[in-house]
Amino acid sequence: MTSERARHEGKAIDEARQDYEALSAVGELFPDTALAESSRQLARGGDWPENLRDAPLVIDAASAWGPATVLAVAAAARAVPRLALVLVVDEPARSAARRLLGAVGRTEVTVAIGSSDAPSVVRSACGAHGQPIRWLSLGEPLHLAQLIEHAPDLAGRLRVTQSAAGSERSARADAARTVLDAAREGRIAALDLVTPGPGDDGPSLDRSRRQAMALAVALDETVDRSGEATVLSDSVALSAAVMLPFVDVEQAGTEVDGAGVYQRGRAGVPLWWGTVDDHEPLVRWLTRVVEPSRPDRGA
Repeated sequence: MTSERARHEGKAIDEARQDYEALSAVGELFPDTALAESSRQLARGGDWPENLRDAPLVIDAASAWGPATVLAVAAAARAVPRLALVLVVDEPARSAARRLLGAVGRTEVTVAIGSSDAPSVVRSACGAHGQPIRWLSLGEPLHLAQLIEHAPDLAGRLRVTQSAAGSERSARADAARTVLDAAREGRIAALDLVTPGPGDDGPSLDRSRRQAMALAVALDETVDRSGEATVLSDSVALSAAVMLPFVDVEQAGTEVDGAGVYQRGRAGVPLWWGTVDDHEPLVRWLTRVVEPSRPDRGA
C-alpha cells in the first residue's frame, strides 16, 4: 500500500466515523422521524467497529490438514502481515504448514501443535499482554476453551471468529459451550460465527469450488482432493476475521446443541453470524493473493 493510498483511506475512515457518531446522536433531537429510526438501527449494531488491522492473527487449524486449511493459511500468509501463529493438530500438519509458509515467504510465522502449553505459545507469538489478538478458529474450539479456562488474561484479549462449519466436526460439546458462556459473560471481547454459504449447490458455486481446489492443490499437491465440497469454508471464515467485504452478517440468538454445534435461533446469546452468498468475488481475491508474482495486500 502506498503512503498516499494509506493517507486517503485513513481520512475516509475518520470521516465515516464522524458521520456514524453524528447520526447515532441526532436521533434524540428528532424523535418519530426517519433520522430517529436510523439512529436506532445503528445502536442495534453496537459501537463503531474496532480497528484490528495491527492486531496479531492466530489461526487455530484444529482439524486435519486439508485443502480448505491450505488455502486459508496461504491467503492469510500473503495478505495479513500480522499473521503470528498457526496451531495444528499433529506433526504431519506442522510439517505441511511449515512447507507452505516457507513457499509463500513467511518463515517467521510460528507453527505449533496445540497442547496443554497453548497459552505460553500464544503469549510468545503475540506478546504477553496488552494488544488485542484476532483468533480464527477453523475447527473444534478446544484450544480456545483452554485459554478461556486457564489463561483469562489472554482470553480477555481475544476477538474470535469461529467457523460454525468447523464446529460440526466437534467430538465434544463442552468446548463449544465454554466459548459461548465466555461470550455471554464478557470473558472474551468478541465472538462471531461464520458459515460457508448456501446449502444448495449450483453451477456458480461448483465453479468456484473447482477453482479454489485447483489453487489448494497448486499450493500443496499432497492434500486430499476429495475435499472440494468444503474447500472454501475456511477462506470464508478468514475473510470474516480480517473484515473483507465478501461476508454478509446478521445478528441471531445462538446456542450449542448436544453435539457441540452452534445453532441459530430466537433464544440464546446474541452473536453476529456471517455467510457468503456469492463465492466468485472471494475466489478472485484468493487467486490474486496466493499468486506469488502479486504484491502482498495487507488486511
